[in-house]
Amino acid sequence: MASPPIPAPSVTADLSELLDQARLALWRLEGAFSAHSDASAFEAMQLLREAVLSCRIESESGGFAAVLAAAVDGDDDEAGADAIAPVRCRKALERGLAKAGEEPLTLDRLAAVQAALAGDSARNGGLAGPSEGEREKKLAEALVELDEFLMAKGGLPDLVRIGIAQARLPQLLPAGSEDGRLERIAGLAMFRRLGIPGASALAMSPYFQSSGSEYQTQLRGPTAPWLDFFVKAVAESATEAAGMIRNCATLAREHREAISAGLGHAVGRGLRVFGRLTTEPVATVSEIQAITGTSYVAANQLVARLVDMGILDEVTGYRRNRRFQYGPYVRVFDPDAAPAPERPKPRPVSRPPRRRTVSKPQRRRAASGPRQPSPAPPSPKPKRRPSPSFSDHLL
Repeated sequence: MASPPIPAPSVTADLSELLDQARLALWRLEGAFSAHSDASAFEAMQLLREAVLSCRIESESGGFAAVLAAAVDGDDDEAGADAIAPVRCRKALERGLAKAGEEPLTLDRLAAVQAALAGDSARNGGLAGPSEGEREKKLAEALVELDEFLMAKGGLPDLVRIGIAQARLPQLLPAGSEDGRLERIAGLAMFRRLGIPGASALAMSPYFQSSGSEYQTQLRGPTAPWLDFFVKAVAESATEAAGMIRNCATLAREHREAISAGLGHAVGRGLRVFGRLTTEPVATVSEIQAITGTSYVAANQLVARLVDMGILDEVTGYRRNRRFQYGPYVRVFDPDAAPAPERPKPRPVSRPPRRRTVSKPQRRRAASGPRQPSPAPPSPKPKRRPSPSFSDHLL
């Protein structure tokens, strides 16, 4: 397996302008990600999104909801048949990106990623081809050379070196073991290897998937057009991720305010549940009961109120063993999510007329029969004129 030479393209004026846009977008993403209160949760959701759309590029089906449920449960074997590929891709992403900023892209690392993608516990997952030995040795040497090119200081810009290295991987991998998911996971690892700003929040597959066949054509075509395409993809992906972080922060602020204003004495329990939903957006009533420390009935009532407020969505359709998810938050990441349903405004509650209270004397009078009218008071007697005194007669 001859190792093709690493190209050394020149940076044109158009590419330089694209690089400036991509750097600015990455720094904005880094700022938004660093300021985000739930940065680790956002990173985990981005990996789920990357896994689902990376599999779709390879024509592997799988829904975001199924992958999310498997991730929350921690049991990948329970995923449906149509979600097996993205569930495995999520696990491969975790393996490929673990310590990517500290360790080079070695044969062992790529083999572990390939094994996770294939659902194989073998050491190399067939990465070096049917014959080991010389073939495996050449592949390992080519990966060392690639990492040295990637880490070289000066010369080409970092994003250009990542683009060249990602395009070179399909040329290094043996025929038959080539997998686009493996190349894209390695590409994300290169961002972290070089310490690119915003790398932890970046997902590239959404842009590649939306571009259709252009991605595959440019990746396997001449170097210069591919670099233009790749750098533009970085800028668009970073801008999209920064916007998603802002959306998540806005949702969190609005929903915390709604809980504080609408749950009355249960506001403390509601905020505790909401804090858990921003990191694990799927929960059952029993899990919410454990968070709040209340009875099952009280937890169920709290869930019902959060559903009425548009914060939780019931996702199973069952009467028992129901699951709820933080719907507005999940829809930020879910590529298949429908728009949020418009909830009818609650009707004003008509209060019954207030019952007039009756005192005990009134009840006794009512029991004794109809009240007789009181007699009219006697008319006042006319005042008598005083009799004349004896002195008046003398006058």
